[in-house]
Amino acid sequence: MKRLMVLFLVLFLCTPAAADWTDNLEMGGDVRMRGYKLHNFFDFNDDGDIDNWEVFRLRTRLYTKANFGNNISGFIRIANQTYGENIGEPETAQKEADFPVDFDNYEADNKSNKVFIDNAYITVKDFFNTGTTLNVGRMNLMYGSGFVLFDGQSQMASTSIYFDGVKLSIPLGKNAVLDGLYFKDQENMRWNTVDDDVTLAGAYLTATCPYIGGKQELYALNKYDENLDKNIWMTGIRVSNKFENGLDYSLEGAYQFGEFNKDVDQEALGGKFDGGFTLKDAPMTPRLFVGYAYMQGDDPNTDEQERWDHFYGGWPQFGDLLAWKFVSTSYNSSLGGYDSKWREQSSTVEEAVYSNLNILSAGIGCNLTKDLSAKLTYSMLTFDEPALDSQGLKKDDDFGDYYQLQAKYTYSKNLSFSMYAALIDPGDAFVVNDTGDWKSVGDDEAYEFFWEVNLSF
Repeated sequence: MKRLMVLFLVLFLCTPAAADWTDNLEMGGDVRMRGYKLHNFFDFNDDGDIDNWEVFRLRTRLYTKANFGNNISGFIRIANQTYGENIGEPETAQKEADFPVDFDNYEADNKSNKVFIDNAYITVKDFFNTGTTLNVGRMNLMYGSGFVLFDGQSQMASTSIYFDGVKLSIPLGKNAVLDGLYFKDQENMRWNTVDDDVTLAGAYLTATCPYIGGKQELYALNKYDENLDKNIWMTGIRVSNKFENGLDYSLEGAYQFGEFNKDVDQEALGGKFDGGFTLKDAPMTPRLFVGYAYMQGDDPNTDEQERWDHFYGGWPQFGDLLAWKFVSTSYNSSLGGYDSKWREQSSTVEEAVYSNLNILSAGIGCNLTKDLSAKLTYSMLTFDEPALDSQGLKKDDDFGDYYQLQAKYTYSKNLSFSMYAALIDPGDAFVVNDTGDWKSVGDDEAYEFFWEVNLSF
């Protein structure tokens, strides 16, 4: 009894401190359940089943944010997912699979129901009374529309997008912020006996000039992939605005230069445009939109490397099904049958390596009801630089037609239901050409469908 009284007294005395602590503590999370039907998402061949999936995908995340005063705070988010990736005994998975199972990564992040650290960073505002904000740790970097800087650790299907490193945000007057960045995309082996890191560094300026209107973004970024002896820079600009009359746009262009494989010069161009007009007075307030993305391909008749490096513009931006087509795996996808060098710019397995691609899009989005919205998109896909066959003749550049339908129903403030359906009808690029001296990986349609239930709290 005496011990219970002592324990009660300790808890009573700690109550005010606990109350002060919880006043500065924010907690939350989300639970997302998806049901997938995927068909030919690696290739365009109905004869193989490696890329035919019917699977549930459950993702869970919990976060805590603590404010300590003096402009200091910390944020931690843990996550896990079950995605049907070799769940069970490895030996059984190997017997049932018709491809090699990577046992070394059996307990990797995003797989096997393992809990991992999705975000963990420290924020110090007004650092040393300079107005600068310091962020240190594991965090997401989301800039513009994600064309060059968004997806860090996709690891197949964007479960997480984090980078590890340091960001210093320096205010330049009232209307501009300059972010200094130094992050590791892939640390790989810690010791320096093997040079295998992938590092992001550079500066990103975001401004809202009152005389011009809208937002202006300028950046100079470096990507150093030690695995490929690739050290390239990218400079770019993005402008965007949204007007009261319903018109909106964003326009981005970038130039890449540096060295690839030590003695090869990298010179590549890329750009992205999105524009739309919302009919505010019309029923369902429809938004009509168009878009174009350009990622240069490599000219085989030059000594330079002109193939666009996606940097970190991975999974989220062009829809799920197209990302699957460009995901870097050991499996010989349709892209490998068309262009054997399509992923030579990447040393990271399972990231979406966009390059040598033109995307011309148009579509419509609308609010069908107060709580139900939908968007339909059509895209014409072409290769920027056609690959050559064994006789040195150019192959067809018609990648195919890409259709996407998305819908979302907001059941309540915390609960929503969504669906995504997409289909790629492959073009003549994936049909055996007239010379008949190379094989494509089929010309069958690829499609994806998933439903989603998401609860945030």
